[in-house]
Amino acid sequence: MNLFRIFLLIVGMVASSGSVFADFKQPLLIKTLKVGNIPFSHETHLKNLNNNCSACHNSIFHIIRKNNQSVTMSEMEKGKSCGACHNKDNPKTPQLNNCSTCHMVDVVLITIPDFGTLAFKHSKHLGMFTCTDCHDAIFKAEKSNPPVSMSQMQQGSSCGSCHDGSGAFSVKGDCVKCHQVGDIPLAGGSVFSHSAHLEMSYACSECHNKIFVPGPNRISYTMLDMESGKSCGACHNGKTAFSSKRDCQKCHKNVTDVRFKAFDARFSHNDHLKMFKCDECHSAIFVGGARSIRYTMSQMEQAKSCGACHDDKTAFGVTGNCEKCHPTAPPDRIFIIKDIGVVTFSHAKHRSNFSCAQCHNDIVAAGVASRRFTMGEMEKGASCGACHDGKMAFSVTTCNKCHPVKEVLFSDDARFNHDKHLAMYSCTDCHNKLYSAGPGNKRFSMAQMEKGASCGSCHDGSTVFSVKGNCETCHKSTVNVVFKVKETGSTTFSHLVHKNMFKCSECHNDIFKAGKESIRASMADMEKGKSCGACHDNKSAFGVKSDCQKCHTVKQIHYRPGSAVFSHSVHIAAYSCKDCHPELFIPGAGNKRFTMSQMEQGKSCGSCHDDKTAFSVKSNCGKCHPGTPRSVRYELSPSTGNVEFGHKLHIDKGYVCSNCHYAVIPSGASDKRWVMKEMDQGGFCGSCHGFSMAFSVKDPTNCERCHQKESDWRPQLLQ
Repeated sequence: MNLFRIFLLIVGMVASSGSVFADFKQPLLIKTLKVGNIPFSHETHLKNLNNNCSACHNSIFHIIRKNNQSVTMSEMEKGKSCGACHNKDNPKTPQLNNCSTCHMVDVVLITIPDFGTLAFKHSKHLGMFTCTDCHDAIFKAEKSNPPVSMSQMQQGSSCGSCHDGSGAFSVKGDCVKCHQVGDIPLAGGSVFSHSAHLEMSYACSECHNKIFVPGPNRISYTMLDMESGKSCGACHNGKTAFSSKRDCQKCHKNVTDVRFKAFDARFSHNDHLKMFKCDECHSAIFVGGARSIRYTMSQMEQAKSCGACHDDKTAFGVTGNCEKCHPTAPPDRIFIIKDIGVVTFSHAKHRSNFSCAQCHNDIVAAGVASRRFTMGEMEKGASCGACHDGKMAFSVTTCNKCHPVKEVLFSDDARFNHDKHLAMYSCTDCHNKLYSAGPGNKRFSMAQMEKGASCGSCHDGSTVFSVKGNCETCHKSTVNVVFKVKETGSTTFSHLVHKNMFKCSECHNDIFKAGKESIRASMADMEKGKSCGACHDNKSAFGVKSDCQKCHTVKQIHYRPGSAVFSHSVHIAAYSCKDCHPELFIPGAGNKRFTMSQMEQGKSCGSCHDDKTAFSVKSNCGKCHPGTPRSVRYELSPSTGNVEFGHKLHIDKGYVCSNCHYAVIPSGASDKRWVMKEMDQGGFCGSCHGFSMAFSVKDPTNCERCHQKESDWRPQLLQ
């Protein structure tokens, strides 16, 4: 290496030295198991220590994480860890007993199920008390504090040790000072307002826990329960306060129309309240809330639910007056039937000729009571078959009136056209004799059809054209067959190219079995005359043995370690496939990867690339490794951190591959692991990083230049 290059390298190293402390700009968060994250500023400490890292490392804190012992606060007070400087002998430094200097605590959010979140403010209490007044006598300075109930606090535990009515306001009667109570939305558009009740001079204890038990043991009460004196009914009894029995609208101010999703049925509270009072329906006929029951139309016809009044006497009947509650026209019913398609029932078309009552609920049950019927049941008069019997309306056996038959598409673009066949035959000619409509249908191979199965029962060459030699009649287009072959890429067989020269029957099904019965043939089988080799024998057509690239779209092969690339196109310009395959390289699963050292001994690429036949594998790295080699990551222990060697960084400094390979380290994968002691003695990285050529591996201030990630070398977590 010339002196000018060494000079430039040294200048570059000095110019970049300002980045040594780049990792110290952000506070280092030391995670503890019990007291949260503690921020530690390297930058602040280095300013006070004149950038002297060795003042702490490795005398107080070892730079290797696993060598640091866990230290408690009491041990720090005796001079260990931070206590080596933060002590009475250094009064200018923050003292250990001033907790808030390091422990940046303020608001602690306490989540209580069913009560919301309480906020405890340290700043408010620190104005009156010190940390040690509470920690650890009353509260442990960690997250393992056990939950404490209000009754325990009232007996002096937790917050109750001070909030007893003498030291501070009592936990017993001043609930709202900690609990931010609000309005509680309830069922039926009702809202319970805490503020309205508190403004009437009621104390929390007058309701809690006598009438209402808050929390997970809370019970939801029905209106019937309240009318019996429970819950709100304890006060709202018509004496202490308005009654919960008759004055519904005082709480349920926002009653709305009840909308039933099934066929857009609606119940209007406003219309009924003009004629009736709430208690005439609730809760004798209708139980509101979670215990409400949905009734079917047939149950309503038996005087339940709406049917209690809508009986054609008190009010119009639920039978025959559908549109009075179902204001919009019922939508078309869509029946999705597997393998047959979509069947649509049009309410609009039928309502133009019939009333709702003519079908519902005698012939077809509505709602949850409805059920599906088979075609066999309909043919016997059930469901649609009650009218569609060939007399009143077309018969259910006229399939295409309801089932929009379609062209059925099979594999390899084979098509069955229902319309064309229905011009000559009826549905029953095929269904269900030849084809079972539905899940019982079965797929048949071409070989089975040639023996009379499926389509072959008619397409036999006498009744109609044969399935055997008239492929293009059903297979409207030919497709390219793509064989995905590992290592050699995708091989495409073009039906179009072959169809221009041959008939389908010349290959199918003697040479190639179509469909599920097809068999993959190996290259060895083809060379013996099987599959493609029946024609591609160097007589009828080019041979499968020597003209590989005519079928195999050879490509560049990328070897991930070192980003090496092998180009087939470059080599095929000078050699034939058999020059390499299969003697040097076995294509397929039997292929073997070779190391650079094996290639240098004449194996694999090295059989030609020996500096005689072609350039050597040893000194021409860039010819096969065209891009910048990726970084090499050395996985080390968490205490020292991982190290990444950047090829680009060294190439940018003017080095070439041969400066290191093979002079300092061998190429390729190596089991050798170097330790710092060997580098100190000039081995591995130390061959350059130990002299004037680059920064030294011996200098402890340079550790972070290779072990750069903060998370990889921080001090041991405090316990």
